[in-house]
Amino acid sequence: TVLLVVTRCSTSVSFTMGGKNKQRTKGNLQPSSSSRAAELLARESGEVPGFIGFGACQNDLGYVPVVQGAEEIDSLVDAEFRLVLRKLYKRDATTKLKAMHEFAAMCKEREPEVIKGVIPYWSRIYCKISLDTDRRVREATQQAFEQLILKVKKNLAPCLKSIMGYWLISQCDTYLPAASAAKVAFQAA
Repeated sequence: TVLLVVTRCSTSVSFTMGGKNKQRTKGNLQPSSSSRAAELLARESGEVPGFIGFGACQNDLGYVPVVQGAEEIDSLVDAEFRLVLRKLYKRDATTKLKAMHEFAAMCKEREPEVIKGVIPYWSRIYCKISLDTDRRVREATQQAFEQLILKVKKNLAPCLKSIMGYWLISQCDTYLPAASAAKVAFQAA
């Protein structure tokens, strides 16, 4: 006596026969797997692909290419700055506000050479946080940006193209203290 139970779904078929319980997909195809995909990519190109990140700006959905020697780039950013920049990506407004105040204080205290390493990362974070829903975060962002500008001055030039639109929009913020802080930062530049 053999018991045969057939269950049919739109995506899978299960057969129970004797004692074999084996999940099968429609058309006998294997389910997708990220590890298999990485293996296939490595087989085709001959090297394992690195991490590809995304732009932090909401409208800038371009990919960030994998950079050889990323350890060197990461070493340009001070460890304390890295910690503060991570906090700025959190969802909680209070955490962002505290991190922004820390960032402003660090910009006042640190040497310009140390702050220069933060500029590429700051430009991405600024694009996102300058449009934050919390008005206090927007105001603190502009105040921190002013402190950054006072230290790095002309070294900000390579990132101006990505920042300028958000900076001009911030000067027309509906929350007047945030708008005036953006104008003060603009005049400081």
